[in-house]
Amino acid sequence: MIVMRVRRASAWGFHPFNPDEEEREIERSFLSKDGVGEKVQLSEEGERRILGAVVPHAGYVYSGPIASHVYYQLAEDGAPETFVILGPNHRGYPGFSVMLEGIWRMPLGDVDVDSDLARAIVKHSQFVDINPDAHDREHSIEVQLPFLQYIYNANFKIVPITVGYSDYGMCKDVGIAITRAIRETKKDTVIICSTDFTHYGSTYGYAPVGMRPFEKVLKWVYDVDNSLIETILSLDSEKLVKTVDEKQYTMCGSLPVATMIIATKELGAKKGKLLKYATSYDTQGSTDVIVGYGAIVITKS
Repeated sequence: MIVMRVRRASAWGFHPFNPDEEEREIERSFLSKDGVGEKVQLSEEGERRILGAVVPHAGYVYSGPIASHVYYQLAEDGAPETFVILGPNHRGYPGFSVMLEGIWRMPLGDVDVDSDLARAIVKHSQFVDINPDAHDREHSIEVQLPFLQYIYNANFKIVPITVGYSDYGMCKDVGIAITRAIRETKKDTVIICSTDFTHYGSTYGYAPVGMRPFEKVLKWVYDVDNSLIETILSLDSEKLVKTVDEKQYTMCGSLPVATMIIATKELGAKKGKLLKYATSYDTQGSTDVIVGYGAIVITKS
């Protein structure tokens, strides 16, 4: 008897685990002052111009409104078959780890892994490991699924890939492998990468300009994050990785973002568009700790 691998929701505190509360929290994200300001509606006849996206992965009360801008655009753009979702691994697993088959059991229902596309990615890359354990208790991918379920119900699949310690060469290999796999399987796919930007404050052991005056700190965070966002919008994946590494910035998902940029450029991406940027100070008034969040789409034209 074949036993289906079940990855259960485990990101406690990041999103509600009750279906009704989950839907209310997502609706609040869309309607909030930092969200899009209206409810989302799926367009079945969307143009399907979006190839990739950057979304945050903090708790919904902090970054949900920012994430809503990407998901609103995805809904307007139509209904892809599969989402490849790349997120940093906060638990120390190195390299690229994929869950090859199974389901993710979420409050709003089950989400199937697209095994065909996952296997094709593994076939084309020397750096993607089959390691479902790397996904246990990792929130960066999990918090994206309720938004997708809210929009598409159960009419999509995912290929989840966590990214731990690696380098630009590995990102290039995996990005090209994703492209080859999409072309080989002919899957209508969007590549989502999950990252937060600067993590500032004593909690993160990172305060290069101190903590006071607060206006100076906030401006520094804005300036750093905007410089990184400009690099993403220019689709310069190598510069992004090099800048974060050399300046020791605390953006946690530069490698997933670089991988997404490489893949989408191979698929014909022409430009990036910033939909929304804000910090945890903007959304919740946090001053002891500041985290930056960005919502970006990468399109064909």
